[in-house]
Amino acid sequence: MKKALSIVLIAGLLAGAAAGVAGAADNGYDAPQNLPYYLYVTGTVISSDETEDGFRIQIEDENGNPSTLVTSWKTVFPFDSEVKEGGTVTGYYLANAPMITIWPAQYTIAVLAIGAPTDLCLCVDRFYAMEDREGWMLNMGGNLAFQIGESTEVVLANGDDFKDGHIEGRRMIVIYGPSTRSYPALTMAIKVIVLYEDAVTGPEPIPEWMLGGSVIDAAGWPIIVDGEQIVAPAAFQTEDGIVMVPVRAVAEALGYDVNWDHEAKSVRLGAAIHLWIGNDEVHFGRMAPIIISTAPQIVDGSTYVPLDFFRTVLGLPNAFAFEGQIEIHSVGEAME
Repeated sequence: MKKALSIVLIAGLLAGAAAGVAGAADNGYDAPQNLPYYLYVTGTVISSDETEDGFRIQIEDENGNPSTLVTSWKTVFPFDSEVKEGGTVTGYYLANAPMITIWPAQYTIAVLAIGAPTDLCLCVDRFYAMEDREGWMLNMGGNLAFQIGESTEVVLANGDDFKDGHIEGRRMIVIYGPSTRSYPALTMAIKVIVLYEDAVTGPEPIPEWMLGGSVIDAAGWPIIVDGEQIVAPAAFQTEDGIVMVPVRAVAEALGYDVNWDHEAKSVRLGAAIHLWIGNDEVHFGRMAPIIISTAPQIVDGSTYVPLDFFRTVLGLPNAFAFEGQIEIHSVGEAME
């Protein structure tokens, strides 16, 4: 019965493929053509070590080339989350993301596929509606288009039902079975996992096991930049325990020019750093977007960013809340 259903599905897809593929030659959407949002690396697990919030996994590809996959609490596991030596894993990471120049190559993994059923396929990418094929979504890589059927499961990364309904332009994990041999391949999605994007779904919740009993309330603490207390709007803390600080006051104290674009609801630091209200992706020149712990937001007319913005984006050695004050240092050793 399963084989018969597969044949029927493929036949149905092929019936409309000729016209659709002709129209999809230019990809049928406004996103950059044939530039996937994510790339992937596959290999056999040689060893794995637990870190504070994830794993460091050593793998080897079929040619014996080693790689290191680094996961965190934000990494999504669409099938299984147990890392076993000798098992095969596929890690998906941001395309053109800055790479640490070490050997073996190290990748920060957004999605880790472990134990995928042999009859299912996986695609991780941004997807856009095809202009010439109503109801079809095409990935940025340009090689897969899918439809959502009555039985398709659509969820968020934490497993909750996706209630927004608008998946246009979203980062998604698409799990599918049979597909056509056309270009792009056409398929009916079995499951769609919509990845978090603050502007639409809100920030990804921090797991309770990470919060534990160590959450502090840093609201209103003085802000110290390179040893000097600055005059700035008060810091505050989100319900998830993330310390938020006013970006203009801190960035200007660090020597950055800060410019606000009212129409775009965006902030530019210097010439290269660009962030948007409600979006957890920060653009730094021509590099791949850097994901911060929660999106910038406006409170009482001031733009706030998470404290880790200054470490992960600006590369400062220290930005922490400790013993009644918030300290940000542009020089010195990193605090353990």
